Amino acid sequence: MTGGVCSAVHRLTVERRGVRTFVVLRQYPNGLGLQEPLEKEIANLGVVAGSGLPVPGILAADVAGAATGGSPSLLMTRLPGHVDLNPAEPRSWLTRIAEIAVSLHSLDLPAKTFRPWTDSWIAPRDGFRVPADARKPAVWKAAFGAMSAPPPKDTAVFLHCDLLPVNLLWSRGRITGLTDWNSIHRGSRAIDIGHCRRYLAALYSPDWAEQLRSLYESMAGVTLNPWWDLYALLHYDDTGSKWIRGQVAGRRPVDVPGMTARVETAVETALQRLG
Repeated sequence: MTGGVCSAVHRLTVERRGVRTFVVLRQYPNGLGLQEPLEKEIANLGVVAGSGLPVPGILAADVAGAATGGSPSLLMTRLPGHVDLNPAEPRSWLTRIAEIAVSLHSLDLPAKTFRPWTDSWIAPRDGFRVPADARKPAVWKAAFGAMSAPPPKDTAVFLHCDLLPVNLLWSRGRITGLTDWNSIHRGSRAIDIGHCRRYLAALYSPDWAEQLRSLYESMAGVTLNPWWDLYALLHYDDTGSKWIRGQVAGRRPVDVPGMTARVETAVETALQRLG
């Protein structure tokens, strides 16, 4: 299947007594010590099972890769739909994303508290680097400076922590699947929305990122914490375009030369909200 970056994702056809069923097999590369991410995903899928969210069910697991040549593997039910990165109606598409985020954040499910400098790949506070093709280096430096303040307290909600368009399945204008459950936590809702906003800015435009924020705040009846929003937006560096191109996997054109500038605009706007 298209889009797997850290793991290979296969659709398998199982036929039994003349009845065909499609299932999904996720396999991590052998020899990279990736059993832990798979164990986390299995545990997290157990947490969200029965939550009402469109999530895959676990059919079988081989964490040690004993039957797969050493490749940690997970067999899951196949969710209907496909990743839609070319929405015919962007406003409706963004509205559906905001809706599933509100539903996700309303769940009263157990998860560890999110730690900003431990539970994410973002650089340590003293390790930030201005992107090489930044147009306004001062904006990035000011944003990095804002991260030196202690993380503000915010209402902790249930988080997916990878709520990106490439992890959503669609059918007939509706979301039919939310995938990649590797990193659930409890923390500021702005973490999930900010990650998605960064992706929208990078792949489409900062205007789409702002629309998502506005839609979510209107539906949830809250204002997203600007520090946590900026924190999530700053999960971008010179490798960002490489990762996004790999995730998009040819499903839409990717304007790499303009990517940093678009994210920079979103960062600048968020920095202004922070004050």
